[in-house]
Amino acid sequence: MNRLFFVTAAFLACAAFAAGLYLAVTMHRGNAPSIDGFLWPEPPRLSAFELDRDDGAKLTEQDFMGRWTLVFFGFANCPDVCPTTMNTLAQVVEKLNADPTLATAPQVVFVSVDPERDKPEILREYVDYFNEDFIGATANEERLSHFAAQFGVLYMKIETPGQDTYTMDHSASILLVDPALNTVGLFSPPHLVDGITRSVTQIIDYLGDE
Repeated sequence: MNRLFFVTAAFLACAAFAAGLYLAVTMHRGNAPSIDGFLWPEPPRLSAFELDRDDGAKLTEQDFMGRWTLVFFGFANCPDVCPTTMNTLAQVVEKLNADPTLATAPQVVFVSVDPERDKPEILREYVDYFNEDFIGATANEERLSHFAAQFGVLYMKIETPGQDTYTMDHSASILLVDPALNTVGLFSPPHLVDGITRSVTQIIDYLGDE
């Protein structure tokens, strides 16, 4: 299987996700509260996946079960969007940890779309800079594209003309997954600490802090 296959599959999966997202947003009525970024009442649900953690272990859907998770896709060499977003997530988690109404703040998973360069030791150093509890993960092309497509996240390697280097273009949304593997939140840029903190708190309060 080649990269074209994975890119095509990712686009098709993302189209399906977008259709589901549209349905979730347009059906947002009844007793459900109006919360920025809230995907309800029919949120997309994650299927089985396997990523490689920065500590050498595997990250699977079992690590998402039973707790809330914030997911962000990026890469360690990203010059601006990724470090800015990761810093935002660090502040969000700090605020959520200080909230006495929550049993625990969501875990944060940073998924690198650049497995060629982001080896485990690089990922570990990168996420530790923002918060030592953050989890870094990536995978080979097949497993990575499968996982990203479940969130509607697109990414692409961009070669630098005339140079032996490249960058990565990728979606920059922050995703919120509930303890039952449903993607119940999607926060698009610009990412504001207070806004995301408020939305996450309201979503957890509405669905239940499991």
